[in-house]
Amino acid sequence: MGNEQGFAEELNALIKKYIDAGADPQDIVDELTRESNLVFGHYNLEIYLEAKPIDRK
Repeated sequence: MGNEQGFAEELNALIKKYIDAGADPQDIVDELTRESNLVFGHYNLEIYLEAKPIDRK
């Protein structure tokens, strides 16, 4: 994982793995939000995330 694309792909694979195992997607979102807020708060950073609809074909 050496770039943003690699990170995004690995994160997506991990999220799909948890959802396929029966995890509630909202619980995953809540946990990722909590963890990112801890990291960004620790380094006093701000980030604006825009929710995008998931194309589930």
